[in-house]
Amino acid sequence: MPSNHKAFLTKEGKKMIEDRKKDFQLIFLIKESNSYVFISEANHYQMSSRETITKDVNRAIRLVSNQFTDKPNITSHSFRVSYITQLWKDTKDI
Repeated sequence: MPSNHKAFLTKEGKKMIEDRKKDFQLIFLIKESNSYVFISEANHYQMSSRETITKDVNRAIRLVSNQFTDKPNITSHSFRVSYITQLWKDTKDI
């Protein structure tokens, strides 16, 4: 999928976001400006870089993959080129 193609939420996705709007507002109301979901282990007031998050996700995926008998080689890139493309084609998903 070309990077200039935009993705949009389905009606169901928009409804889900709207239903949770108060939750998001509450989170942003009580969140401090330097508090992040993904933080650096060395500095808890600094957000993790995209590269660090990707490495951590790949490490977790590798651990799970190794538990399967056929030990599939799955990385975060697998989802970018296959699963996400399938979600794009299946309009029932967000």
